[in-house]
Amino acid sequence: MQLHKLLHKSSKGDRRAQKHFFDLYADRLFAIAKRYSNSYEMAEEALFQAFLKIFEKLSDFEFINEAALIGWLKRIVINQALMDRRKEMNTLYKLETIDEERHDTLYFDKTNEETLIELVNELPDGYKTVFLMNVVDGYAHKEIAEILGITEGTSRSQFFKARKLLQKKINQEYVQSGT
Repeated sequence: MQLHKLLHKSSKGDRRAQKHFFDLYADRLFAIAKRYSNSYEMAEEALFQAFLKIFEKLSDFEFINEAALIGWLKRIVINQALMDRRKEMNTLYKLETIDEERHDTLYFDKTNEETLIELVNELPDGYKTVFLMNVVDGYAHKEIAEILGITEGTSRSQFFKARKLLQKKINQEYVQSGT
């Protein structure tokens, strides 16, 4: 079935089309939800809630191409996961800006990818969210600021603090492992 036709049928409430649409994108979107959730269960819940919103708003989406659709889907999933996490934590972050000229470069190879993922998951939530949105999902700081309701400067600050902390953790990891 053509994607445009699938979207149209899904937006009209066709359960078979919605299931096909879900099956087509669920794995990719679940991977994104996991990055922004504190647990597997929270990621599942965020994914299901996001799909409810997707099907509710699908008729408002103007299909251009699959890349635009995926961007729209990702934004809904990320927003849902972040909203769920905010509700769970019920905490406000006080964010401050730092010098944007500092650029610490992070280097890692494929063999250390698991270690890097563990280290990213250890970052404070604010740092982790901005870091993932920028590095993994490719959002610009302006977009991150809009999505999270923070300033662009705060987004940059959180990103550079995350990089600095990751660099420190990576250096400690290499010292401990002797590599």
